[in-house]
Amino acid sequence: MCLGNHYNGSRQKKNGGIDLILIRNGNVHDGLGQVLAKTDILIDNGKIVRIGQHLEVAQAQVIEAEGKCVMPGWIDPLSGWGTAAGRGQARDNDETSDPLTPQLDVYYAFDPESMMYQELWGYGITAAGVAPSNNNILGGSAAVFKAYGKTAEAMCVKVPAALKGSVDDKVKQTYGPRNAAPMTKMGIFSALRELIAKCRSDKAEDQKDLKVQAFRPVLEGRLPLILNCNTKAEADAVLSLFEKEPVQLILANMYQLDESLKDKACGLILGDLTDGFNRYHAAVDYKALFDLIKAGKPVALSAFGDAVSPGREILMWNAHGLLAQARRLGAEITSEDVLKMLTSVPAQLLGVADRIGSLTEGKDADVVIWSGNPLETFRALPETVMISGEIVKGEKAA
Repeated sequence: MCLGNHYNGSRQKKNGGIDLILIRNGNVHDGLGQVLAKTDILIDNGKIVRIGQHLEVAQAQVIEAEGKCVMPGWIDPLSGWGTAAGRGQARDNDETSDPLTPQLDVYYAFDPESMMYQELWGYGITAAGVAPSNNNILGGSAAVFKAYGKTAEAMCVKVPAALKGSVDDKVKQTYGPRNAAPMTKMGIFSALRELIAKCRSDKAEDQKDLKVQAFRPVLEGRLPLILNCNTKAEADAVLSLFEKEPVQLILANMYQLDESLKDKACGLILGDLTDGFNRYHAAVDYKALFDLIKAGKPVALSAFGDAVSPGREILMWNAHGLLAQARRLGAEITSEDVLKMLTSVPAQLLGVADRIGSLTEGKDADVVIWSGNPLETFRALPETVMISGEIVKGEKAA
């Protein structure tokens, strides 16, 4: 909350549009667990500058939100959005000439028109973590992009946001048919151990190795490492490998969760819980998952799975499915808990919580005004969507 209801800030306009916007009398769900009834949000030049009641602002575009849900834009934390022009086409985030390519950068695979074509914001998604595929042990760095814009530079929130890799069966399926290493889990972890050893080496040739230079920030705890792990055995092996390293570890596409993860220093990005064809899907222990969430473990929802091009609605389906399981088990998981898994938690894991992921003064105005609560009813529609303060859907959209 801010003291004072009068605002006399900047009137500067960019691109000829109205930059001073007042969302009035909405039910504000801030993405951090708090709900503020009949609250106003003032946006100036793409930033949230005031949150409070009865704000008085001259020359602002007013959007009436009484009786509606005002939420942060959702963040899909792990995706391939924007890396191919259309369904079925080869993806530019899938370099499989070598199982270890940490020096690659997904930024150069990102095509803004491909991202815009999907219109993610039509389902409340205003940003996405875009990453290499699951086919390499280390595929390259991931980046965070807004879901609307004309250039990769303008849409980029953070690059690099993490290094992305995988220890699941996709790696074996990629290199096994070529009779090339790694063909086994032994080969996958041997390759990781060899790279770690090179990073610790004093040899001049090792220090000049681009792979070593790209992986060293991970070992030093300066860049998060996202590793795809479908099973508990894979997760346990990863945790053991990095147990004595200050690595910011994020286990992704997880299905076989248990309470032993509660005390482990790692974040979690769930796999697509709607994919009934995934052989690990039935192994999800929802009680253990809910215990982890209530214990404060950073757990994010995603639509990332084995599908080549998941639909933009998958993230919402995952949220609803999770709440349905909570009701079935009588778990104390609320829609506000799940909202955090769609907003502030992925922002935290990807290192962009200073800009996006919650409705907080000073952050980017990535705001969605829903006709109702979209986590409680499929009838709720995103009536107005703002990305960086620009209205991309709804009143006076460009």
